[in-house]
Amino acid sequence: MNNRLKNVSLALLISATSLQVFADNGYYKGFETSIVKNLVTDYDVDNSDQKDDTQKLQSAINELSQMGGAEIIIPAGVYYFMNVELKSNIKLLIDESASIRPYLQAMYDNGGDAIFNVGKHNDEVVKNVAVTSLQKDKRFIVQLPAITKVSGANPAKPFNNVYGIKVFHFFNIENFLTSNMNIYDNNTKYSAMSLNVILTDKNKANRGKLPTSGDVKNITIYNAAYGYGAVQAQAANKVYFENIESEGGAALRLETGYAPMNNMQLGGVTNIKAKDIRCINGSAALTLSPHTIQTNENIEAHNISADGCNFAVRIATGFISKKNTMEGLKLGVFKNVSIDGIDATFGYHSQILHKDFSLLSKDLQRYIFRTDNALEALEGPSISAVGYVGGPGQPINYEASLTNIKMYGFKADTKEIITPADRGKVYTTEE
Repeated sequence: MNNRLKNVSLALLISATSLQVFADNGYYKGFETSIVKNLVTDYDVDNSDQKDDTQKLQSAINELSQMGGAEIIIPAGVYYFMNVELKSNIKLLIDESASIRPYLQAMYDNGGDAIFNVGKHNDEVVKNVAVTSLQKDKRFIVQLPAITKVSGANPAKPFNNVYGIKVFHFFNIENFLTSNMNIYDNNTKYSAMSLNVILTDKNKANRGKLPTSGDVKNITIYNAAYGYGAVQAQAANKVYFENIESEGGAALRLETGYAPMNNMQLGGVTNIKAKDIRCINGSAALTLSPHTIQTNENIEAHNISADGCNFAVRIATGFISKKNTMEGLKLGVFKNVSIDGIDATFGYHSQILHKDFSLLSKDLQRYIFRTDNALEALEGPSISAVGYVGGPGQPINYEASLTNIKMYGFKADTKEIITPADRGKVYTTEE
């Protein structure tokens, strides 16, 4: 692990013990199972080759869920999975010396974009799912390779025109835990974990159902792309996030931006709690972006910190994009937002897009440069602790309670909170 990030992680853990910011430890409730199986010894998985192990894990999950549930131990070794459907009363306990990798050919051949899925096509809600480390307080590994294969989804934007990969994609699920993992990314498209709402015509009976009552804890992602990162929640209710770190991108994106969801006015994030959320050399630790969704509310966050990012907290105004085709849509909002303990440390290696260049002074814009033509973002200086961001002249259409803001290494005249009114001219010629 990067020594700097290791030290940051330790500091977060120490600070967590000294602050009593929540009355409980989250929403997830542990569940008991009486069966324990080993994926290698009981299901004959070879964890020394590079073949697809999905079917054997899926068979184990199907069998054991029908039997009332079980713990499935995934021992040390390397495993290749794609589009695994998690089911009720299943715990995946993954050894700290295990490496989970996507079997990409299955995605290219059959579609899908996640290693683990749950609840998109089920007739009934999936209840009681846990994916965590076998050893307490240890972490297993997920390795995501660089993906350059063209999907054809967005020819106008080369970075978004390749296949993307998620580790988790959750829909209609109740009572879940994902925790204790280090994800080694390669600037892939999509956040490692995505929480979403059912929209598909293939499951109209459950349209509008979304993840509820879950904990997402102790996750670090390295080398994440701008606009993505560790977790994105587009639809969720009663989810607790703790100790989430992202090197690159955003650690926690509460962004309800999927166009079909906005057109149908479904989804949204409610009753969200977050603690110890950190970004390093990325966009922001915590992002709020409602697009046109009106139901985002009750967001409580503590200890949000950034080291060398655009902001510690990015708050985007509501907006209606060209993809939002439904008539009568209004600017989206967040209601009842409280963020306490915002720390931002200045650096020169944030991920920055052209739209935010004008938030930097002429002097600081000199340090913006492009490091990789294949990536969406450039590299540049930090902007501020908090950014209320929108286009020129775009109004701030909702407020958040922001307390205990601290800034380190910024110029003395840098505002703690930047708004669209602070935009100036773009001087740099970097593209």
